[in-house]
Amino acid sequence: MDIYFKELLDGIAGLFLHPLSYVFVIVAFVIGFKRVKRERREFKVKVHPVIDNLIQSFFPGLLIGVLFSAVLLVTGIAIPMGMVALIGLMYLLLGLTMKTRFLNPAYAIGLASIVALFLPGFETGTDFIDKWVRDVQSTPLDSLGILMAMLVIQEGILIIWKGSSRTSPRLLKGKRGQYIGAHEATRFWLVPQFLLIPMGAIPAQGDWPMFGMQAVGYSILLVPFAVGFRQLNAHSLPQEAIKATGKQVLAMGALIVVITLVGVFTDLPLLAVIALIGGMLGRELITVINSQKDDHGKPFFTRRNNGLVVLGVVPGTPAAKMGIQVGEVVMKVNGVSLNNESEFYQALQINAAFCKLEILDHQGEIRFAQRSLYENEHHELGLLFVHEVTERKSVDVS
Repeated sequence: MDIYFKELLDGIAGLFLHPLSYVFVIVAFVIGFKRVKRERREFKVKVHPVIDNLIQSFFPGLLIGVLFSAVLLVTGIAIPMGMVALIGLMYLLLGLTMKTRFLNPAYAIGLASIVALFLPGFETGTDFIDKWVRDVQSTPLDSLGILMAMLVIQEGILIIWKGSSRTSPRLLKGKRGQYIGAHEATRFWLVPQFLLIPMGAIPAQGDWPMFGMQAVGYSILLVPFAVGFRQLNAHSLPQEAIKATGKQVLAMGALIVVITLVGVFTDLPLLAVIALIGGMLGRELITVINSQKDDHGKPFFTRRNNGLVVLGVVPGTPAAKMGIQVGEVVMKVNGVSLNNESEFYQALQINAAFCKLEILDHQGEIRFAQRSLYENEHHELGLLFVHEVTERKSVDVS
């Protein structure tokens, strides 16, 4: 038992020594910084702080990662160090695209498996590199298939659980040249996984480990994996579309498991290849289909002749405290009907100490929201609407 405990502690320490852990922290910070910069440009206000991306990135991912790591350890997924290094290299290369969604295990592991299939034998004269090359060539693809499947399933769970939380409002030019509203979910979860490395003090026992290279002993390593996710929604409320995407990703992860396991039990290694490459292409297909569906849908957040559609609610403001939600329509303020944003601000001035709003909710029913206003509170209630952008801007479609 002392050996297992020591290897576990050493494996956890490995997470803090792995350079990708710090790269992923920097990426999460940059994503948050770029989001805040865009929000200030489009709405003159910061909707969520930069630190929000770090919090949203790490705590949910760590929880899911630890839970699934237990499954990986019990099952015994053994991945040699050379393949771990190659997957890390794939993450770095994918990061050069500057697109968050490509920093995803489906792409990183899928590309690593393709390299493993076609990598020729060669010698560099550097011992550790030559060993890593041999590791890559000898990695069983079924172990990579199970690892990809487990990570894709984790992505699906995270998208359903946290993908639609605290999305960022933004403004885009519609097909008719007028600005429409949208909500962007850009998530970057760190999901470290405990993996068995074929070389160490932990002995193999019976059928354990079930997947991976056979070795005299194994060590445990906590490997940093990242799940990048981005979805832009202009045709519906973000919660509906993002959770639907999460279910699609979850189903695909389950399919990868089934195909890989069928290959193992029927001794058809080609099925593991199909699962790995199909998993990578399938993940991209989900993104493309949902993006096209959004492009061809009817815009949800648009300016209308009667009332103002709420595009965003700034946390901590009077609007947030009144329970106003994204997608609801403000019909009247202090008894005054609204046709544009200017009339909204003018109606607020009727009574600077109190406001009463008539709201059309998601069910199409009218409700009232009212509250006293205080001197130090947001003078615009904290509601964001669709409006023209006068400054030069570029739309990020990463």
